[in-house]
Amino acid sequence: MERHIVEYEVLNNRNLTDDTVRHWEVAVHASTEELQTFAETGYLIREGLFQGEALERLRDALDHLETQEAEARDKEIAGKGSWGFIPRNLMDKDKVFLDLLKFQPTLSIARAMMGPLVRLRGLSARIGYPGDDLQHQTPWHQHMRVISDPLPPWFSHPHCIDCLIYLDDLNEDTGAVAVVPGSHNWLDKTAPQTHEVVEGEVELRVKAGGGVLIHGNLWHRALPTLKTKRRMLILSYTPAWLRKSPNSGPRPKNGLTKRFLKEADFEERILLGAKEYH
Repeated sequence: MERHIVEYEVLNNRNLTDDTVRHWEVAVHASTEELQTFAETGYLIREGLFQGEALERLRDALDHLETQEAEARDKEIAGKGSWGFIPRNLMDKDKVFLDLLKFQPTLSIARAMMGPLVRLRGLSARIGYPGDDLQHQTPWHQHMRVISDPLPPWFSHPHCIDCLIYLDDLNEDTGAVAVVPGSHNWLDKTAPQTHEVVEGEVELRVKAGGGVLIHGNLWHRALPTLKTKRRMLILSYTPAWLRKSPNSGPRPKNGLTKRFLKEADFEERILLGAKEYH
């Protein structure tokens, strides 16, 4: 995999006076050409993010959590139009997930696209279960749709990178993901809440352990899970000054991140949204 270095200086004299936090050197796990394509299309495929034992640890941790939260799972998947089971706040629930806090193959790309000061918007999962052809698919949607009409002169365009990490092969049996390239830049329309084919859509498939990085406003949908359970992690990043996702719900009272933050360094505190920097 081609890599390159990006060096940043944070131009802020108020709180970032220490050179160790003013200057950032990011070893980006992508080429400049890949980043340009990501900016234009709104998605970037990454095969082999996790392999062998690393992939099995993630699978085992999610399977264990699924068993622990079986009551919530059964209630969630029984609902009409269910998207499957979506456990949230994973870093508070298992150290295996907390270890992804500084996962460079995705974090470095987030910093290359949005700057060095990024935070973790959340780490959740989505598990789809086999069923009929309408079971546990998702309609076209976007994750950060807040565009105003008319567009104000100083409107702040929302940017978010969602890393869809697949723990099972993404194919016709598990349900591929479809995207509309370039739709993250559309300011005059929103994704239709339907499952219908959209002009220009592309269906994406990756092997287990691979992922698809998308801009949060890219039109995307999951096709039906037909024969095999589909396990996916959603590792999300935003600029550090955005608030925590309102969809993640309250953190567990005795979650792992609460204890972790007691000895966390500057970078880790920014990533977990616990450090002032402005």
